[in-house]
Amino acid sequence: MPWRKLPLRAADWLPPERNPLPYAGLISSLPEESDYECRVEGELPPLSGTLYRVGPGLYDRGPDRKRMVLDGDGMVQTLTFADGRAVYRNRFVRTEKYLEEEKAGRFVYPTFSTHGSGSFLRNVGMSLPNQANTTVLEWAGHLYAFDESQRPYELRRDLSTIGETVLDTAGPDLKYWAHWKLDAAHEQVHMLALEQGPRMTAHVLSLSLTGDIVARRSFMLPRAVYFHDWFVSENRFAFWLHPAFIDLGALGRVLIARETFASAIRWKPEAGTQLFVVDRNDERTWTFDADACWMWHAINAYDDGDQMICDFIGSEQGGGLGGEDSALFGVMRGERVAPADRPVNFIRRMHVRPLENRLDMKIISDSADYELPGISATERARPHSKAYMIQADHGELFTRNLCQYDAANGSTASWAFEDGEYCGEPVFCDVLGQARGRFVISQVYSARDKKSYFAVFDEKSFCRGPIARIRLQHHVPLSFHGFWAPSARK
Repeated sequence: MPWRKLPLRAADWLPPERNPLPYAGLISSLPEESDYECRVEGELPPLSGTLYRVGPGLYDRGPDRKRMVLDGDGMVQTLTFADGRAVYRNRFVRTEKYLEEEKAGRFVYPTFSTHGSGSFLRNVGMSLPNQANTTVLEWAGHLYAFDESQRPYELRRDLSTIGETVLDTAGPDLKYWAHWKLDAAHEQVHMLALEQGPRMTAHVLSLSLTGDIVARRSFMLPRAVYFHDWFVSENRFAFWLHPAFIDLGALGRVLIARETFASAIRWKPEAGTQLFVVDRNDERTWTFDADACWMWHAINAYDDGDQMICDFIGSEQGGGLGGEDSALFGVMRGERVAPADRPVNFIRRMHVRPLENRLDMKIISDSADYELPGISATERARPHSKAYMIQADHGELFTRNLCQYDAANGSTASWAFEDGEYCGEPVFCDVLGQARGRFVISQVYSARDKKSYFAVFDEKSFCRGPIARIRLQHHVPLSFHGFWAPSARK
């Protein structure tokens, strides 16, 4: 039916080697799975462990192509350091959706931005299939790939798929948000599930280093909106409820396959933002009003006496969801699009004083257009010293600058990759319960040779650029988030 948001034509998309868009490899599928030792330029650091990364590795299947950058079947990568070598592996998560569509030879299920090209009846309803494409976590001997509002998929160390798993077998069967939060103050990880209803309920599951359930907490949120990330400090949880409302009329059209979930999100800045804060010790709650500001990703939060300090990357504009005229949709059609006519994504800091019922927020960065921040695992929920993030040149969607942000004085330093090189989220090579690491790794796509590589930085010499480049034999599509696990396992 013409009003369905059917997939684009895969035949209209040129492969990277023939595509004039310099960033084409970031939004081109990688259907092949590989295992090989990488060629290294420079000097490998003395690391022993595995870098995991995950993102949408399959934008195209048969005649079909996804409509938006954030949509696609999850592919997990590993880069394993051992004995002075770096070994690469990638595998698709064998979700039920992936396996069924592999047999069908096309996308038959609806996803966040795209209806399936199969039976109309498969597109009817309010549930989406699990793509396992957003975050990856190794915890207490288990490896998980997360999607938004789904059960995680568990994987083996060789990246073969075990299947969907229930994290809390003694509690409610919840579907978790992609962003779990590490907590160095308590050596825990916190999982967030959001339950929709007349009002939205947040459920937080807290796990110890050994995987034991430490706490289950539930809070009724003051408004129901779409949000992606949240804050955890030593003594508090906080939820940034920016005005990205789910339009009820649009949800009705989603139900009958006339709209997708992405297009049902409405940015209403006139409603402002609400910050909902929960005390982790006695579960007192506070709600604060703030100016409208979209947050894709938090940097960190920590407590300073009675106040909570939250650093994040925020924009006065919406996050690029909703209308298909946004850059996140346009690039998938091969359009040369600029995401905004002015800088938008600034580093922002909130000082939250619950006992004074006060919230102050300010921009603390000299420049803008940042995203995907990463900090040391040893500083999560504690005062952080430095954060790393990627930055786009003004008017560009994809990022070629890796930036170091000094939280003490708000200053930034950056390393600019060559023209036509695009970097991804920086990952610190350290873990909870150990000494703070000094090495940071970002995955880079090069338009010059149509291949990807890993850039390894030493904090002590960050401004001099990578100390090593670990070359891959192919391109890798856009990868969202990563995780470092020590002690390499095969």
